[in-house]
Amino acid sequence: MNNTYKYQHAFTLIEVIMSVIIVGIVVMGLLKLQAQNVDMAEYLLKRGNSELDNALFLTKKVQRYTNDKKNAYDLLVDEFSIKDFESRDILKKIEKKINITEALPVPVGMDENEAPIFVFYTNEILLNGDYPARYYTFK
Repeated sequence: MNNTYKYQHAFTLIEVIMSVIIVGIVVMGLLKLQAQNVDMAEYLLKRGNSELDNALFLTKKVQRYTNDKKNAYDLLVDEFSIKDFESRDILKKIEKKINITEALPVPVGMDENEAPIFVFYTNEILLNGDYPARYYTFK
């Protein structure tokens, strides 16, 4: 009989530890990426809701206010009959600081040296809040 041992191929302890470390690093990276995705989804949701809130301020009445902080109820009360108290309270909580620039003329013509065919005016409506927004009106 021959007393030579047949070696079985197996992982050494160092190889097992290294593979566990590598898997751990990959899992930690995936968890960080997932957390960033959750944060981005939350930001997008809040930003989208803010844009819906901003739409409440885009009435003709908004042109009356500049450097004023107003709530959505103040701007909508003359345009809609809001009888539900819960709706009123929600609209009163939506506040924005309104800044409106002076209307600037924008000439439209064929050539710089010629008189413009017509002139329209534009001004900027800046709504400051948690998520500021900028809108333009044209007359």
